[in-house]
Order: sequence, then structure tokens, then C-alpha cells
Amino acid sequence: MVVRVRPVVLLAVMAVSAGCGSSGFDKSGGSPPRHPVVLTLANFSGDTSELDGFAARVARLSGGTMRINIKDRWRFGQVNYETGLISDVRAGKADLGVVGSRAWDSVGVGSFRALGSPLLIDSYALQERVLRSPMIGQMLAGLRPLGLAGIGILPGPLRKPLGIIRPLLTPADYAGLKIGVQQSLVAGATMRALRAAPVWFPAGGRIAGFGAVEQQISTISGNQYDKTGKYLTANVNLWPRPLVVFASGKAWAALTPAQRSILHHAVTGDLAAETTVVRGDERTNTAILCRRGRLRFVDASPVGLAALRRAVQPVYAQLERDPQTGRYIRQIEAMRQEISPEPAPVCPSAPQLAGTAGPLDGVWRFTATAADLRSAGWSQGDVVPENYGTFTMVIDRGRFAFTNENRRACIWAYGTFTVHGNQFEELITDGGGIAPTGAANRPGELFTARWSLYRGVLTLSPVVKAPSPPKPWLRISTTPSPRFLSTRCPPPAGALPR
Repeated sequence: MVVRVRPVVLLAVMAVSAGCGSSGFDKSGGSPPRHPVVLTLANFSGDTSELDGFAARVARLSGGTMRINIKDRWRFGQVNYETGLISDVRAGKADLGVVGSRAWDSVGVGSFRALGSPLLIDSYALQERVLRSPMIGQMLAGLRPLGLAGIGILPGPLRKPLGIIRPLLTPADYAGLKIGVQQSLVAGATMRALRAAPVWFPAGGRIAGFGAVEQQISTISGNQYDKTGKYLTANVNLWPRPLVVFASGKAWAALTPAQRSILHHAVTGDLAAETTVVRGDERTNTAILCRRGRLRFVDASPVGLAALRRAVQPVYAQLERDPQTGRYIRQIEAMRQEISPEPAPVCPSAPQLAGTAGPLDGVWRFTATAADLRSAGWSQGDVVPENYGTFTMVIDRGRFAFTNENRRACIWAYGTFTVHGNQFEELITDGGGIAPTGAANRPGELFTARWSLYRGVLTLSPVVKAPSPPKPWLRISTTPSPRFLSTRCPPPAGALPR
């Protein structure tokens, strides 16, 4: 799964996590525009980015008569969080749910196994083509015996081997290692075929004590697994983590045929956009990992890749005992012949951030409320305590430090700061503090924004698509000093020049 923050280009308002409230299913008999159908969606992740497009399309296709209320971090921290979420939706604790396709095998639904077959779906283009194929409707039908309705499958990130003890380039490198995997019978069988010992661990769980783990790049970056992991096999895509969106029988029965059709079309119409989001997340987090410089990106040789494919053949023999799964695998293999593998991620050139005095040196401050964020167009998942309160930023000769505090949160971050004409760049060295939703900045994050300054008022605009800043910054001192920062959660000593 993905446990990460979504940064917002906003100088100091940069850390974003997901955290949403929810109301229950409410199908009113009155006027739909005034009484929309509100469906709660249980999401195992702490981030809504993979679901925001689906929720937005539901609202748009329904003309505002349907709304998806995402409840994040469902059963977060539990090893069997996905099967627990499935059970909760079956019990009516949420109207909709979303879990990785990998988890269904654990509750007796085998129709999704082909999606997690080792080394089969090895590119985002192939994943998208598979998710548009007729086999997806057939797979979703496998939920009916559980009293659930399959709505659709959204694309997910590609998972890679992260070596802790040694690089994982050939089958021999896996042998004897205890390898952390997340709830998947197929992943477990794959690791055993490679003579490793698979161990399930929870989303966001510690990876110390493992010899390796299988993870997506965004999670390695967001959870700072690169503090423990040392070698990322960049050109090995073990499997993707597509998301199955489904409904409880009771919630589904309460919807009209037109409303059910809207939910289906909201998924299928979002495949290209969500593929772009997932691929973009991988690029962004690759750059973050590269800037941190803790992790080595390594590639398996063609001989090593071929050996890995031979080593996992017993898994295919087991999967293909089910005739339906065998047909799906052959269909995917046929598609794969027409699509090139995903290019291995590589480290981009590092930005050159020089430390010199600049026009924005001084102390800046603004205060924003949750209502201000909503008024500025921020999504529900972005309105979290870490993103509102009193923000104070000190910029001093190419370095910056900031704090934000309110009753629930108090966070800090610091790093390097460079101005290039009407744009600036901030590179995070570290961040932390009291972050109830986990939205503290992490080393290696890079932010850019356009700026304009008039009579001590600093106005920012995003360079890339991001929520608009809720307030301008006011210069409260032209002399940089850490004494203006929060005393409740100050950044470490040495964050600013002496």
C-alpha cells in the first residue's frame, strides 16, 4: 500500500496527508440536488490521491447527486488490514471499500490472481490495457458469492525488490532471506519459489530485521525505508498493486441502475488519468530518493531477469491449475508481447541550490484556518491539521526553516532555498514534529513556486498543479532570526546559518 504525504507547492504549507470524516449512506427520497446520496468509502491508505479522481468523477457524472466520502487509514497498522476492511464492508460498516487485488485470495476469491502473477504485468501501459479488457468484468463477478458488488479496478504502482542485506539481482540473492511482503498469497508463493521466507507485515510497518522487502517507490520514499534498505532493483517489476473498488450488498441494492452505472463509469473513465497519477508519483519519489542519496539503484542483467522468470515457474504451475486464472494469464501474456517493459527509474540531475542572500531573506508569517483551505479549493483529504494554523518561515542566506502550530499539530522543516528570477526552489533537509495524520515533510522533497512581493506582502502561485495558497505571507521582520519560530516544536539547532 501507499503510506505517504502529498506535498503542496506552498512555501511552508507543504506537507499533506489524507484524513477525512464521513457520514453514512443516505439515500433521500427528496430532491436529489438537496439530498445527495453519500457513500462512505473505506480506504486502507493514508492518502486519497489514487481515489480523488474516482470521487470527483462520481460527483461530476451524477450532477452532484452522489458523493463519495473517503475514510482513510482503515485498520491502519494491522497485518491483515485488507481482509479486515473487506469484512467490515460486508458487515455494513462502510458502503464501499477499496483494497489491493492481491488481498482477495485470502478471503477465498481467486479471480484476481492473474493480476499479481510474478513478473507478468511489468509496465503501466500493460496494466492499463489489462484493466480496460473484458476480463476485468469477469474478475469482479467473483465477489458475488461474498455478497459484494464489484465496481471496477483502478491502476496501482509497480512493486520492486528493496534489498537490505544485499542487492537482489538473481534468484540466488533471494535465497535464505526473510522478505517482508504485504498480504498476498501469490507474493508469498513467489518468495518461497526463490527460496526466501515471506513474512507479512503491516502498511507503514518497520522493515528492520528483514533481509529485503517488496514495495513501491512512493512507499519507500514516504516511509523513509531508504534509511534501512540499501539496494533498489530498478528494472524488476514484481507485480502491480491495482485497487479493487467494491460495494456492500446492502448499499448496492439501495442504488438505482443509473447510480450503479455512474460508479462503474467513474472507474473506467478514470483509468488513463490515474495511470498518469501513479506514474507521476513514481517519478517524483524517485527524484526524492535520489536527492537523499541513501539508496543505490541497481539493475538486474538480462541473464538475471531470465533466471528470475525461470525460478518463479512453479508459481505459474500452481496458478494455472485454475483454468480461469490460466486463461487470464495467457491473455495478459499476449498483450505483453505488444508492449515494452516500463523503463527502469533513474536518478535525474540534482538541482544546484546555492546558499546566498536573496530578496526574500527575513521572517514571514500567515495564519489560515481549515475553512480558509476549503475556500481556496483544497480537497477534503488535504484539509488536515498540519496544513492550517500559524505558519512562520525564516529565510536566511540560502537556508530556510519553518514551523506551523495549532491546537492539534506542531510541525517543523528546514533545508536550502534558492531564488531564480520570479521562482524559488526549496529542498527539504528534514522535517518532523507533532503530526497527527503523518503529514510532516521528508528529506529530499523539492518545492518550486512563483513569487511576487509588494509592500511586504509575498504572494505565491504554484509552478505545477497544486492547491492554491490560502493566504499571502506577511513580512514581520527583515532580519532573519530563529526566535520567531515556534518554541513548542522548533527545528533542530543548526537548521539556519549562524
